[in-house]
Amino acid sequence: MLVVLHTSCNTSGCTENKSSIPLAGFYSYETLGAITVNEISIGGVDAPDDSLLLDNGSAGKMYLPFRSTAEETSYFIRYESEQLGGGALYDIITFNYTSIPYFASEECGAMFRYKINEMYYTKHLIDSVGLVDSLITNEDVEKIHIYFRTADIEKPDAPDDPDSPDVPGDNPDNPDDNPGDNPGQNETPDE
Repeated sequence: MLVVLHTSCNTSGCTENKSSIPLAGFYSYETLGAITVNEISIGGVDAPDDSLLLDNGSAGKMYLPFRSTAEETSYFIRYESEQLGGGALYDIITFNYTSIPYFASEECGAMFRYKINEMYYTKHLIDSVGLVDSLITNEDVEKIHIYFRTADIEKPDAPDDPDSPDVPGDNPDNPDDNPGDNPGQNETPDE
Protein backbone atom coordinates (compact mmCIF):
# COMPACT_ATOMS: atom_id res chain seq x y z
CA MET A 1 0.00 0.00 0.00
CA LEU A 2 2.88 2.38 0.71
CA VAL A 3 4.26 1.72 -2.78
CA VAL A 4 0.90 2.62 -4.38
CA LEU A 5 0.60 5.79 -2.26
CA HIS A 6 4.16 6.84 -3.15
CA THR A 7 3.51 6.27 -6.86
CA SER A 8 0.34 8.35 -6.84
CA CYS A 9 2.23 11.35 -5.40
CA ASN A 10 5.05 11.07 -7.94
CA THR A 11 5.20 13.94 -10.44
CA SER A 12 7.60 12.27 -12.86
CA GLY A 13 4.80 12.16 -15.46
CA CYS A 14 4.47 15.95 -15.27
CA THR A 15 6.75 18.27 -17.19
CA GLU A 16 8.85 20.81 -15.28
CA ASN A 17 6.91 23.75 -16.71
CA LYS A 18 3.46 23.34 -15.15
CA SER A 19 2.25 26.72 -16.43
CA SER A 20 1.42 27.77 -19.97
CA ILE A 21 3.69 30.78 -20.38
CA PRO A 22 4.51 31.97 -23.91
CA LEU A 23 8.20 32.02 -24.75
CA ALA A 24 9.24 34.71 -27.25
CA GLY A 25 12.55 34.56 -29.13
CA PHE A 26 14.31 37.58 -30.63
CA TYR A 27 15.48 37.51 -34.25
CA SER A 28 17.07 39.79 -36.84
CA TYR A 29 14.68 40.66 -39.64
CA GLU A 30 17.60 41.04 -42.05
CA THR A 31 19.34 37.70 -41.35
CA LEU A 32 16.45 35.76 -39.74
CA GLY A 33 19.00 34.52 -37.17
CA ALA A 34 18.56 34.53 -33.41
CA ILE A 35 19.95 37.65 -31.70
CA THR A 36 20.48 39.12 -28.26
CA VAL A 37 19.05 42.60 -27.82
CA ASN A 38 21.08 44.78 -25.44
CA GLU A 39 20.01 47.65 -23.18
CA ILE A 40 16.28 46.93 -23.12
CA SER A 41 13.59 46.90 -20.48
CA ILE A 42 10.51 44.68 -20.84
CA GLY A 43 7.35 44.92 -18.78
CA GLY A 44 3.59 44.60 -18.76
CA VAL A 45 1.34 47.47 -19.82
CA ASP A 46 -1.47 48.22 -17.34
CA ALA A 47 -0.56 45.08 -15.40
CA PRO A 48 -1.21 44.75 -11.68
CA ASP A 49 1.71 45.08 -9.24
CA ASP A 50 5.29 45.06 -10.52
CA SER A 51 5.26 43.86 -14.10
CA LEU A 52 8.88 44.66 -15.03
CA LEU A 53 10.40 41.45 -16.42
CA LEU A 54 13.78 42.88 -17.47
CA ASP A 55 15.34 46.16 -16.31
CA ASN A 56 17.94 47.61 -18.73
CA GLY A 57 19.48 44.25 -19.54
CA SER A 58 20.14 41.93 -22.45
CA ALA A 59 17.95 39.09 -23.70
CA GLY A 60 17.65 36.70 -26.61
CA LYS A 61 14.32 35.31 -25.45
CA MET A 62 11.76 36.13 -22.80
CA TYR A 63 8.75 34.53 -21.13
CA LEU A 64 5.68 36.76 -21.54
CA PRO A 65 2.99 35.56 -19.09
CA PHE A 66 -0.67 36.03 -20.05
CA ARG A 67 -3.41 36.85 -17.55
CA SER A 68 -6.02 34.08 -17.48
CA THR A 69 -8.69 36.54 -16.32
CA ALA A 70 -8.23 38.86 -19.31
CA GLU A 71 -8.59 38.61 -23.08
CA GLU A 72 -5.57 40.79 -23.86
CA THR A 73 -2.11 41.26 -22.43
CA SER A 74 0.34 43.95 -23.62
CA TYR A 75 4.08 44.26 -23.15
CA PHE A 76 6.47 47.13 -23.82
CA ILE A 77 10.04 46.78 -25.01
CA ARG A 78 11.84 50.02 -24.14
CA TYR A 79 15.21 50.73 -25.76
CA GLU A 80 17.48 52.16 -23.05
CA SER A 81 20.56 52.84 -25.23
CA GLU A 82 21.61 56.50 -25.34
CA GLN A 83 21.93 56.15 -29.15
CA LEU A 84 18.17 55.39 -29.24
CA GLY A 85 17.09 58.19 -26.92
CA GLY A 86 17.83 56.64 -23.53
CA GLY A 87 14.42 55.05 -23.00
CA ALA A 88 12.31 57.47 -25.02
CA LEU A 89 11.81 54.92 -27.82
CA TYR A 90 9.77 51.77 -27.23
CA ASP A 91 7.53 49.23 -28.91
CA ILE A 92 4.33 47.69 -27.57
CA ILE A 93 3.06 44.21 -28.43
CA THR A 94 -0.55 43.29 -27.58
CA PHE A 95 -1.80 39.72 -27.66
CA ASN A 96 -5.53 39.01 -27.93
CA TYR A 97 -6.27 35.44 -26.81
CA THR A 98 -8.76 32.98 -25.42
CA SER A 99 -8.00 31.29 -22.07
CA ILE A 100 -8.74 27.57 -22.16
CA PRO A 101 -8.93 25.64 -18.85
CA TYR A 102 -7.11 22.34 -19.27
CA PHE A 103 -6.85 19.34 -16.95
CA ALA A 104 -3.42 17.89 -17.72
CA SER A 105 -3.42 14.85 -15.41
CA GLU A 106 -3.91 13.80 -11.84
CA GLU A 107 -0.20 14.42 -11.25
CA CYS A 108 -0.03 17.82 -12.90
CA GLY A 109 -3.48 19.14 -12.09
CA ALA A 110 -5.28 21.87 -14.00
CA MET A 111 -3.76 24.78 -15.91
CA PHE A 112 -4.67 27.26 -18.62
CA ARG A 113 -3.76 27.06 -22.27
CA TYR A 114 -4.03 30.13 -24.48
CA LYS A 115 -5.16 30.40 -28.08
CA ILE A 116 -3.73 33.60 -29.63
CA ASN A 117 -6.37 35.15 -31.88
CA GLU A 118 -4.63 38.38 -32.93
CA MET A 119 -1.50 40.42 -32.29
CA TYR A 120 -0.99 44.17 -32.55
CA TYR A 121 2.39 45.86 -32.35
CA THR A 122 4.18 49.11 -33.01
CA LYS A 123 7.02 49.16 -35.51
CA HIS A 124 9.77 51.39 -34.17
CA LEU A 125 12.53 48.78 -33.99
CA ILE A 126 10.29 45.73 -34.35
CA ASP A 127 9.72 44.80 -37.97
CA SER A 128 7.25 41.98 -37.38
CA VAL A 129 6.00 39.38 -34.91
CA GLY A 130 5.32 35.81 -35.99
CA LEU A 131 3.71 32.78 -34.41
CA VAL A 132 5.15 29.30 -34.66
CA ASP A 133 1.91 27.99 -33.13
CA SER A 134 -1.05 30.02 -31.89
CA LEU A 135 -1.81 27.48 -29.10
CA ILE A 136 0.30 28.20 -26.01
CA THR A 137 0.76 25.11 -23.84
CA ASN A 138 3.22 24.25 -21.09
CA GLU A 139 5.80 23.08 -23.64
CA ASP A 140 9.06 24.95 -23.13
CA VAL A 141 9.27 25.92 -26.81
CA GLU A 142 9.41 29.33 -28.52
CA LYS A 143 5.95 29.97 -29.93
CA ILE A 144 6.49 33.69 -30.65
CA HIS A 145 9.25 35.17 -32.84
CA ILE A 146 9.92 38.90 -32.59
CA TYR A 147 11.89 40.25 -35.56
CA PHE A 148 13.93 43.42 -34.97
CA ARG A 149 15.37 45.69 -37.63
CA THR A 150 19.12 45.36 -37.11
CA ALA A 151 20.63 47.04 -40.19
CA ASP A 152 22.60 50.20 -39.54
CA ILE A 153 20.53 53.25 -40.44
CA GLU A 154 22.59 56.26 -41.43
CA LYS A 155 21.12 59.64 -40.56
CA PRO A 156 21.91 62.49 -42.93
CA ASP A 157 24.15 65.23 -41.51
CA ALA A 158 22.01 67.95 -43.05
CA PRO A 159 18.46 67.97 -44.40
CA ASP A 160 19.71 67.53 -47.99
CA ASP A 161 16.85 65.18 -48.87
CA PRO A 162 13.50 66.81 -48.00
CA ASP A 163 11.68 63.63 -49.09
CA SER A 164 13.47 61.49 -46.49
CA PRO A 165 11.03 60.30 -43.78
CA ASP A 166 11.67 61.16 -40.13
CA VAL A 167 12.73 58.34 -37.84
CA PRO A 168 10.26 58.04 -34.88
CA GLY A 169 11.69 59.66 -31.78
CA ASP A 170 14.21 61.81 -33.71
CA ASN A 171 12.59 65.09 -32.76
CA PRO A 172 11.57 65.38 -29.10
CA ASP A 173 10.20 68.91 -29.76
CA ASN A 174 7.67 67.60 -32.29
CA PRO A 175 4.50 66.33 -30.53
CA ASP A 176 3.59 64.34 -33.66
CA ASP A 177 6.83 62.37 -33.30
CA ASN A 178 5.85 60.57 -30.08
CA PRO A 179 6.74 56.85 -30.34
CA GLY A 180 3.89 55.92 -27.98
CA ASP A 181 1.26 57.23 -30.39
CA ASN A 182 1.95 54.73 -33.19
CA PRO A 183 -1.22 52.66 -33.62
CA GLY A 184 0.82 49.61 -34.58
CA GLN A 185 0.02 46.83 -36.91
CA ASN A 186 -2.61 44.15 -36.85
CA GLU A 187 -1.48 40.60 -37.49
CA THR A 188 -3.78 37.62 -37.55
CA PRO A 189 -2.08 34.27 -36.90
CA ASP A 190 -2.30 31.45 -39.37
CA GLU A 191 -4.40 28.61 -38.17
